[in-house]
Amino acid sequence: MNPAKLEMAREFGATHTINAAEEENVAKTIKKLTGGGVDYAFECIGVGDVVAQAYNSLGKAGVAVVLGVSKPKDETTIRTLTLPSDERELKGSWFGSARPQHDFPRLLALYRGGKLKLDELITRTYSIDEAPQAFEDLKAGSNARGVIVFD
Repeated sequence: MNPAKLEMAREFGATHTINAAEEENVAKTIKKLTGGGVDYAFECIGVGDVVAQAYNSLGKAGVAVVLGVSKPKDETTIRTLTLPSDERELKGSWFGSARPQHDFPRLLALYRGGKLKLDELITRTYSIDEAPQAFEDLKAGSNARGVIVFD
C-alpha cells in the first residue's frame, strides 16, 4: 500500500508488485497474475484480513505463513473446505521459526558474502533520544526499517 515500499521490494528482486490499496480483490488479482495462485504467501503485519488475503492467494497445495503479530482479539476467516480440497496449509511462525544455533551462522555467512541484503533495508538510524520519533515513523510506515542505535 506504500509505493516507496513497493519500489524497494522490486529493488530486492520482486518481479511483480500489487498495491493493495488500488485493488478490490487482492487474492483474485494474484491468482490471475500467477495463473492459479502462489506456492507460498507470507503475512507480515498481523492483520486478520491480510491473513485471509494471503491464504486466498494460494494455489493448490500452497502454504500461507503468518509472521505478523496481531492484536489479541483479531480474527481471520477462511473457507474450511479449501484446506483439504485444495490441500492448502495455514501456519504460524514465531520469530521466523529460527533455530539460532543452525540458522544464524548460515545467515551471517550469506550476509558477509554479499548475498543477503540487510544494510539496504535500513532506511534510517535513530539515537536513543530520537526513540519517540522512531516509533512515530514506524507507525506512519515511513521507513523500510528504522534502527535505534544505543551508544
